[in-house]
Amino acid sequence: MLVREACGQANGLTDPQARTVRIRPDVADAQAVKTLAHELAHIECGHAAEGYDYRGCRGRAEAEAEAESVAYIVTAWAGLDAGAYTVPYVAAWSAGDTDVVRAAAAAVAAAARRILDHLDGGEGTENPPGDGDSAPPAGPVAQPGGARARVLATA
Repeated sequence: MLVREACGQANGLTDPQARTVRIRPDVADAQAVKTLAHELAHIECGHAAEGYDYRGCRGRAEAEAEAESVAYIVTAWAGLDAGAYTVPYVAAWSAGDTDVVRAAAAAVAAAARRILDHLDGGEGTENPPGDGDSAPPAGPVAQPGGARARVLATA
């Protein structure tokens, strides 16, 4: 379930037990779409799975870098430019360590592909959630804009 309500300092939160994603009501619509993509990415990357140590030593930093990277790809597909927000966000959570970003690439590509497959009407079953190792080879992502932007904004 998606709700627009207070999330403290965060723009959004995912509660796996309640199966709820909250997005702050005071953020602009484009930011709300990006935040929704970010929260969905946490789910698709397995960060909300039972047993995932989100608060562990590197867990949260890696999870935030992965989720925001997925959100960047999804919003770019939808024709939204999230770069001004995403680049410093990922840089901060990865502590500027490009190895963290490189290590997340397979999980990010697989999660983004599953989300985009669903937005394109596909099933996206090739890569189960949290399974970055089985991502298909990198290829072009669907071009942004048009009807796709409307689908994401209304989903």
